[in-house]
Amino acid sequence: MKLVKYFLQKKSVTILLLLLVLGGGLFSYVKMGKLEDAPFTIKQALVLTPYPGASPSEVQSQVTDVLEESIQSLGELYYLKTENRAGLSKITVYVKKEIRADEMQQLWDKLRRKVNDVQSKLPAGAGPSVVNDDFGDVLGVFYGLTGEGYSYRELEDQAKLIKNEVLKVKDVAKVEIYGVQSPTIDVILSPSVMARSGITTADISRAFEAQNRVVDAGGIDTEVNRIRIESTGNFYSLDDIRNLTIVSRTGEHFRLADIAEIKESYQTPPSNKMRIDGKPAIGIAISTVPTGNVVDMADAVKVEIKQFSETMPEGFELQSIYDQGYESAVANKGFILNLIVSVVTVVAILLFFIGVKNGILIGSGLVFSIFATLIVMLVQGIALQRMSLAAIIIAMGMLVDNAIVVSDSALVNMQRGMRKRIAILRACSSTALPLLAATVIAILTFLPIYYSPHITGELLSSLVVVIGVSLMFSWVFALTQTPFFIQEFVRRPRPDELKMALFSGKYYDKFRSSLGWVIHHRYATVGCMVILLVLSAWSFKFIPKVFVPALDKQYFTLDMWLPEGTQIEETDKMATEMADFIRGQEEAEMVSTYIGRTPPRYYLSNVAFGPQSNYAQILVKCKTSKLSRQLHTRLQDSISIKYPEPLIKVNNFELSPLTEAVIEARFLGPDPAVLDSLVGQAIEVMRRNPKVADARNEWGNMAMVIRPVYDPVKAGALGITKAAMMESVKSINDGLPVGIYRDDEKKVPVLLKSGNVNITDVHSLGDFSIWNGERSAPLSQVTERIETTWEFPQIRTYNRQLSMAAMCGVKPGHTMSEVHGEIREEIEKMQLPEGYTFFWDAQYKDQGEAMQAIAKYFPLAFLALVLILVALFGNFREPIIIICILPLSLIGIAVGMLLTGFDFGFFPIAGWLGLLGMIIKNVIVLIDEINVQHRSGIDLYTSIVEATVSRTRPVLMAATTTIFGMVPLLFDVAFGGMAATIIFGLTFATGLTLFVTPALYAMFYKVKGK
Repeated sequence: MKLVKYFLQKKSVTILLLLLVLGGGLFSYVKMGKLEDAPFTIKQALVLTPYPGASPSEVQSQVTDVLEESIQSLGELYYLKTENRAGLSKITVYVKKEIRADEMQQLWDKLRRKVNDVQSKLPAGAGPSVVNDDFGDVLGVFYGLTGEGYSYRELEDQAKLIKNEVLKVKDVAKVEIYGVQSPTIDVILSPSVMARSGITTADISRAFEAQNRVVDAGGIDTEVNRIRIESTGNFYSLDDIRNLTIVSRTGEHFRLADIAEIKESYQTPPSNKMRIDGKPAIGIAISTVPTGNVVDMADAVKVEIKQFSETMPEGFELQSIYDQGYESAVANKGFILNLIVSVVTVVAILLFFIGVKNGILIGSGLVFSIFATLIVMLVQGIALQRMSLAAIIIAMGMLVDNAIVVSDSALVNMQRGMRKRIAILRACSSTALPLLAATVIAILTFLPIYYSPHITGELLSSLVVVIGVSLMFSWVFALTQTPFFIQEFVRRPRPDELKMALFSGKYYDKFRSSLGWVIHHRYATVGCMVILLVLSAWSFKFIPKVFVPALDKQYFTLDMWLPEGTQIEETDKMATEMADFIRGQEEAEMVSTYIGRTPPRYYLSNVAFGPQSNYAQILVKCKTSKLSRQLHTRLQDSISIKYPEPLIKVNNFELSPLTEAVIEARFLGPDPAVLDSLVGQAIEVMRRNPKVADARNEWGNMAMVIRPVYDPVKAGALGITKAAMMESVKSINDGLPVGIYRDDEKKVPVLLKSGNVNITDVHSLGDFSIWNGERSAPLSQVTERIETTWEFPQIRTYNRQLSMAAMCGVKPGHTMSEVHGEIREEIEKMQLPEGYTFFWDAQYKDQGEAMQAIAKYFPLAFLALVLILVALFGNFREPIIIICILPLSLIGIAVGMLLTGFDFGFFPIAGWLGLLGMIIKNVIVLIDEINVQHRSGIDLYTSIVEATVSRTRPVLMAATTTIFGMVPLLFDVAFGGMAATIIFGLTFATGLTLFVTPALYAMFYKVKGK
């Protein structure tokens, strides 16, 4: 105890250190980063490869399979999922969850090399592949630009000006523009004109290439200078294109405008669209640099955009869609308020138990622990966010435990007549080691969460670190600052104030009597606890199981899928109609829609869909979070009734990424028809359950395909090649690329489109004229037949096997675990043909992996815990007593969950692990006191009773401060379940400490009652 004595003697050093902690804490709070939620790494990347003209099966076999073969050699690979659509391969690469964030960039570089190595093996016309490893980046400041009466081109130009200004703002990492419509130059030419003129698409392409190519014309030398000669004749306007001369194969010259209509347009069909309150819009998403403060960055961006808005032409309007800076500030203010309430509550409880002076003395240690923790958080780069602030609140009551034990022991020693410094040193020396062991064990109980490789472990890692650091500081200050303050501010009782008998009075006597009865009936007491434990375990079947809770936000989203094959214009129309309906609800403030694919990841847990023409997402911003919950609930019940055609998912914002469906029964095998049959059986099982919503096939519905079967004999006689046939067909709607128009930095494609055609069915398509530059013929005359057939618009694989899932959601008021438990047995009993396998995907798989990740390090933490206990007590009986107490805490947790109605999931499990540390801490201190008294010569029965009585006040104070300090979190949607777990679990565990622990001790040591 030399260190304690040093701080007691060196007052100036102690005061200086404490002032430095206070000043450093305040400085750290001002300087540290502030976020809405704890960051975590999206451990997946996308590999996108175009293959224009290929069917889904051709994309899968010729492109995806080649890429997967190379990617699968990555040692860090977990599994691959692919989505193959006409003309596009989309591979999602999932890496092992053990890979940490600082290793990801090197891993993505390896992935790029694997993908680049096989580009030469892809078929002609495929690629290049693009590896998107930053789609997990959060662009949390999201604005929308609308312009009444302006074209998409003008919207894009304005958005680029805004982007350039925003990139100058401090801490802005990147700016992404969403919803841009790709411009085109359409050359509309009648097939009959092409046939008469003898012009081919190759002639037009050759003319564009010759005219628009940038050529180095060199220069001339004068006596002293060299003068550059600049080539002219490039396209700078539509008139330049109109005046382009086309030379046919026969040598005739044609001015392009004389034979075709030239106009500016946009790519059809568009890949995505965006609307705000029904108006066409472009999104501007902004991300923060990793070390930046999103609150400050968002404020600076807001100022810049406000200034820029004043100079924008009339009609343009910028609206904030999602502001992570504002959301972070609100979340931080809410938690800071909760933190202040918790501190005040804890101090008030201390004042009630031990008086004003002593209460302030112990409460001050709480403040020093928090401020010291803030310094470490700044050094370690841990921002103030939902998890780290919650950690301080969770640790709040625990932070005063050590100070309570030390101060209570010192005060008792002084009551026994010891001099002040001796009383303080004796209190520190007798409690330091047990308190250190108890503190380390309390930290160890969180170890499985911290080392969990699952995303939930990364999400809660800052919570574990902050709790661990703050608890260690609480032990340090309990042995330095607390003794110092006792020495300086607590008066030693005068001789006439000393009590003859400590812990006396009617309440203590009643407690002794009750304790004696429990020890006498210890077997009955322990038996009752076992029965209650069994009943509690059984009662968990009535507690809803939701793994990760939703967040309390004024936002929610709707995902909408129309049948596969729906054109994007129809999806836009339906999404706009739904958005108008939602905007008409009194709770809604703003509604934005995203058609074709999801917007940039403005919130970390957003899931990405698309590109697909039948998909749309609607983001709803309500006036308050309470109104958001009301509208969300109402739409869950009613939106599908009002709009029965599309599949609609109404989503909350959650802390972990959403899955495409709540429940997925995934089948793997070689034949799509067999997979379709198996999935159909599983869907029937799902639909028979009244709690299931939206049972469906992952591949969606089959869509119609028109297939002109080329006849080489008939077409060959006409001199029309298969390529010429398909190029002519492509010109009907999409347009055939024949050149490039350089518009500043943009390369605008020039598309040849057929004019004066109206193709709506197979018959009219057969009459469409195909040309080769010399002659034309109807499509029906160059084909064997024009057939219609059906195909799945997408083909999915899992680890290079064809994969199809039966998917469903759950109706409001029910949970995944509840519904899954009811349909699981029947689906698992299905007979699978040879070569086919099955597993549960989506939330069930994710939750199982999360629990396995915790369980992975639980034995290590438990072993360390046992080693510390055995080393502390020097035997096995006391550690076994402590371990026997731990499962009984589930009794209080079950009661709390049932009374409060919170869901039981990952956060309550984390709360329970923390609760175990609190229980162990109290029990260690109690058992240590029993041993101390017994070693002093007191018989074992009296030692048990008197030690328990002497520890009643500190145990009750520690428990009460923790319980009331957690109350503010009860009203938080994310942490309410965790708070209820700790509050009710610790309340019951306090009784376990004061009654069941003495009973078990007496049982193990065969103590006879009196």
